[in-house]
Amino acid sequence: MGSEGEQRSYRRLVILMVLLVVPVYSCTIGRVYRGSEIKEDPGKRIVIGATTKGEILSIFGPPDGVQKQFDGDIFVYAYFRKNTSTLALEDPVFTSMTFFTFNRVQEKRDSLVILFNKDGVVKNYGYYAGTRELEPL
Repeated sequence: MGSEGEQRSYRRLVILMVLLVVPVYSCTIGRVYRGSEIKEDPGKRIVIGATTKGEILSIFGPPDGVQKQFDGDIFVYAYFRKNTSTLALEDPVFTSMTFFTFNRVQEKRDSLVILFNKDGVVKNYGYYAGTRELEPL
């Protein structure tokens, strides 16, 4: 079979090969937030027929979009969140193969649309709070 020194070298080579072939696990977490978070509940702060454009600006800040219309303006607020997580099992050394990948992507948004009359008083509004549905990573 060879000398004792050759056997040790052979064992070391086998151990080294096994260690190099062991797959690598990688994990990535990402978050993207776009827009200004709508921190106040519009139902508690907006009174239709009473709340003014100035009060809306002081409560929610500048809108993401303004639409001018002949019978009043429309303020649009949008807040977008995207959470991603990835788990991969791969051999980057010898085969450059990916054996397994798990991706999880969650995208939700909050939207607030406020309609004003010609005098700058809230005529109506719509609100959807989708980011509350995001699950923790």
